[in-house]
Amino acid sequence: MQATKKVLLLELNEVNWNVVDRLLHAHGEAYLPHFARLRRDGAWATQIAVERPPHLDPWITWVTLHTGVPREVHGASVLEQDAASIAAPRLWDLVAAAGRSIGVFGSISAYPPREVRGFMVPGPFAPGDETFPAELRPIQALNRLGTQVHNQTRPPASPLDLLRMTLRLSRLGLRARTLLDVAAQLVRERLDGTSRWRRIGLQPLINFDFFARLYRQYAPDFATWHSNHAAHYMHHYWRAWDDAGFAVPATAAERRAFGDAVPYGYRLCDALIGRFLQLLDKRTVLIVASSMGQQPFVSDRYREGKIIVRFRDIGRILDIVGRDGVTEVVPTMVPQWNLRVPDAAARAALRDRLAAVRRVVAGHAEAALSVEETADQLTVTPLGLAEKPDDVRYYFPQCTQASPNGYPIDALFATDLPTVKQGMHHPAGLLALVGHGIRAGLHLPDCTNLDVAPTVLELMGLPVPATMSGHVLREAWSAPPAAASASAATAWDGGR
Repeated sequence: MQATKKVLLLELNEVNWNVVDRLLHAHGEAYLPHFARLRRDGAWATQIAVERPPHLDPWITWVTLHTGVPREVHGASVLEQDAASIAAPRLWDLVAAAGRSIGVFGSISAYPPREVRGFMVPGPFAPGDETFPAELRPIQALNRLGTQVHNQTRPPASPLDLLRMTLRLSRLGLRARTLLDVAAQLVRERLDGTSRWRRIGLQPLINFDFFARLYRQYAPDFATWHSNHAAHYMHHYWRAWDDAGFAVPATAAERRAFGDAVPYGYRLCDALIGRFLQLLDKRTVLIVASSMGQQPFVSDRYREGKIIVRFRDIGRILDIVGRDGVTEVVPTMVPQWNLRVPDAAARAALRDRLAAVRRVVAGHAEAALSVEETADQLTVTPLGLAEKPDDVRYYFPQCTQASPNGYPIDALFATDLPTVKQGMHHPAGLLALVGHGIRAGLHLPDCTNLDVAPTVLELMGLPVPATMSGHVLREAWSAPPAAASASAATAWDGGR
């Protein structure tokens, strides 16, 4: 490739070619026209994560993609881990260090943001509303509010607060058309209560408005934009869409209520790809990536599906186990919470008390919580259930404040999500490159999430660190044979 490029990285969490191909086969290219266009006008591959369970999680696979080094090197282990505890520079760090401009929007473990040539808006699970520049803080406040209200870890804003927020956000790029989409969804929910699942799809539409304004304003050399909506739909509604392979089929009511969720999520991804294509100029390559994929959640232990258990009130749990040393309590992806405990002794003691919590299910005692320690942070997750919790009690043997008779599940926990877990992580996701100079219609060999970072750096004319173990996907832009030198690969016009 003759000239160095700018790169726009569109992160569609856990989207994969398997589902794309099934939808294209069922409905034709007109159903997902921009996914089809990626393969027609660009170079594409199945991107396979190098991680395997129990480390096959997006807060690890995305950091691998951003750093170009494996988990054993970068050290990511929990969602929204403080950037200071990531032991390898991310792509935006390397690009900024080279004096180029960057724009980060929603990428995992981008918290806390820092002063850069450009902008940084961390992901919606970040522990605070900080952004750079600070004037973008209302965007992050909205994202965190929406995520926490959906996860029932925070009450919704009042109508007056929403009005004030809307006025501020309109000045930051929120379009009237998107506000009409929001209003239409609220009306739809009033008419059909089962359609509330569509509300998740509003967040990427709103965030695209903000990003598009920022992208045009700053014109960054490297930018990222992240959405988790399709992953959410697959995790919760895969069986409702297609119950083949599940031990227990979807009910008719489940199919009616949620059967369109997974296709809807992919069609929204497709529409977003179309919008991002419109942002390109002849210097910019769009890379669409997922870091890994998903598959149906099928488990011998959870034959009827895994019932998600969440804390009803994390404060009540801390009243029982003790709050000594806890300086920050932050909800992340349901049902996880992060507890920051800077003092090592207090953290170890709290970790032991939480790990000792037990529950009795049908007369059988078992662990109740998963506890992970990363730097000064404990990530606490209630474990799911295989059956409806008719008679489940929780015990806190190392906590003097706890009742010796235990607690019924409903006193401390909730199991009120509308469906059981229906999708699980799979290593195979997708990757596509499109733009001026990218070869058209090229099906690349399978690659890994280690290959994206060195490929981005080489596209941008920046050195690839020796620590990166992935491959540069040069064949995506290597000059085709002389007989094909006038191919469509050199005629990209950005879709304009």
